[in-house]
Amino acid sequence: MRSVGVRWAGILVFFCAVTLSFLIPGGTLRAAGSDKGESRPAWGDGVTYLLTMLSGKETSFDVQKVSGLLDFAVSEKGTEAKMNPGERENATGAYFFTDVKAPLSKVIKYAYNPKIPAYVTLPSVVRHGGWQVKPTGTVASFWEKVGEVRAPLMMRGIEYEEITPDLTTGAYYRYTMDRLMVLLHYRGKDFFVSVARQKSPSTVGRKGAIIGPDTDWNYFYSGKKGLNKTGLSWVDSYMYDAFSVSILFEPGESKTQTRYMAFKWLRAGWGGINMVRRENIIEGCNRFASGFKKVLESPQLPEAQQLIDVHAMIKGLSDQDLTAKLQPIAMALQKLCRTDPVLSKREFKELIESGKYLEAMSREERENLLMAEMVKLSLGKQSFLEKSL
Repeated sequence: MRSVGVRWAGILVFFCAVTLSFLIPGGTLRAAGSDKGESRPAWGDGVTYLLTMLSGKETSFDVQKVSGLLDFAVSEKGTEAKMNPGERENATGAYFFTDVKAPLSKVIKYAYNPKIPAYVTLPSVVRHGGWQVKPTGTVASFWEKVGEVRAPLMMRGIEYEEITPDLTTGAYYRYTMDRLMVLLHYRGKDFFVSVARQKSPSTVGRKGAIIGPDTDWNYFYSGKKGLNKTGLSWVDSYMYDAFSVSILFEPGESKTQTRYMAFKWLRAGWGGINMVRRENIIEGCNRFASGFKKVLESPQLPEAQQLIDVHAMIKGLSDQDLTAKLQPIAMALQKLCRTDPVLSKREFKELIESGKYLEAMSREERENLLMAEMVKLSLGKQSFLEKSL
């Protein structure tokens, strides 16, 4: 599931690191019902068309077939937080929206730049990702076309993604997905649309941990199967299927704010049973929005080119130099595993104190760890690298 290239569709991570609290005994177990093909509102027709477009069989994009969806997006109904899209194809559905204090071109420039990793703008939900099959289409620099697009511009490809540990269970997953991205103009506004669908079940859930408050963006990845929850360490959990349609546009005339809205469906659990509730997806989306807005709205956010240069520098380091730069992180973790209630668990503590934790990471994982810490420093957040740099 390794990729060539860098994942650059960060904001539209379709899973949104959904909180898997449905795995905890005592919670409500809810198996999703079947999609019986009941009549859907106009936005539903648009969702169906976009999911069909993922196949790549059609090379032209018909804006009229998503007109109902876009009309919904700009209407008052589009800001109704309690709107429930219902189940679809045996998956639990949820609707989510949030506003980011940044123009659409800026959002796209950071979150859709092929040279800026996804975790830079999604630090609370994405560990790493990239293109497994390089994208094809009409344009790569979508942000340069905002305000100029007339005919729809499309790109599609296959991505891989690994998410951060879940808030409740500590589990993290890796999966591949088909991705379609479209920049279009409709009724005086530019819209950026992203469609994604998981290609097959994810890897089995593995034990991770959130170090301190989730807002600190510090995470631990053991590589061991199971859930980091007493009595449930044996569980083999999976994301069976996930698909989404996300829409970004500027709701006001000032063009200083971008609205992100998404329809998401998820089927996950164990033993083939879907245990996802709508509330789980919403909670994960709120987590996603918190980190994303913190980055893009920060007055300390470096210029995009600066981030690109730092990432290129890290990728150019020798293995020896990369290891040396990660030592402050190793030392900080060794200190924390003596006091942190999660890291002090025997199976985690042994990995950290032996030095095997960082040694076992792939080159990509180590590069991402260093880059993520340097981004935190640039934003004025506490980092494991603070004393060394």
